[in-house]
Amino acid sequence: MRKHYHIYFFMIIMLTVTQCSKSNNDINATTKNTKAVVINDTTSVRVDPHIFSSRVTTVHKGTIVTVIDVSKEKQWVGGQIDHWYKVQLPNSIKGWIFGSSLALQIDASDAAIERYVNSLWKKEADTVRNELAGKWWSVNKSGDFTEHALELYPDGSYKSYRKGTKGIEGSYSLNFRTSEVMFLDGTSFGKNLYFIKRGNSYQLVESLQDAKLQFKKIAEFKDSMPNIAPESTVTDTQEGVLPDDQNKNTNQ
Repeated sequence: MRKHYHIYFFMIIMLTVTQCSKSNNDINATTKNTKAVVINDTTSVRVDPHIFSSRVTTVHKGTIVTVIDVSKEKQWVGGQIDHWYKVQLPNSIKGWIFGSSLALQIDASDAAIERYVNSLWKKEADTVRNELAGKWWSVNKSGDFTEHALELYPDGSYKSYRKGTKGIEGSYSLNFRTSEVMFLDGTSFGKNLYFIKRGNSYQLVESLQDAKLQFKKIAEFKDSMPNIAPESTVTDTQEGVLPDDQNKNTNQ
């Protein structure tokens, strides 16, 4: 009887190991070389599959990546348990992303993935427009207010003008591939802007590298835009900034 018990116990262990191995093989079979979409802001890509590993780079929400490997075990990170996925980014950089930051697109067509990304960006656009809504004023590198005002509204409309002028009104769109605010009817400062999230707030800059022209929010949007301006401004000396009447079609 004791011999039979040992045999039975051994069979249970072997069955458990087999099931675990099968489960992990199934995960690898269904995810390797499939696509995934990054669903969290500024997601870290790491050298190894654990939270304390060095960061290779970061990727933005909506980025489509290719899964090339999966961790053998799940891990707890920030109160969530999931696998780590080794991915290849569009620029060919490889690294590991925690599973809760990815939406796996198993057996999905390219068209289906694009539809998913578009739906993700549509929801994101509503949120970002509400957070950007308000009155912005241009500042130079020293932090001094210059001559340009920008009013952004939640419905996607805007008003751009130099201090003391009527300016330009139109509509804008958000390009999440480039993190760009695209002004469809031109601006008083003659260019589009990039939106950058720092903590819980956004910045608007002319360049992601060396931003000579930046905007600072001076009032939140309520039912109507407050008719306020900085107490003092300095002359706008930014290169490439044109008078209002020369900018109407600059960004079309």
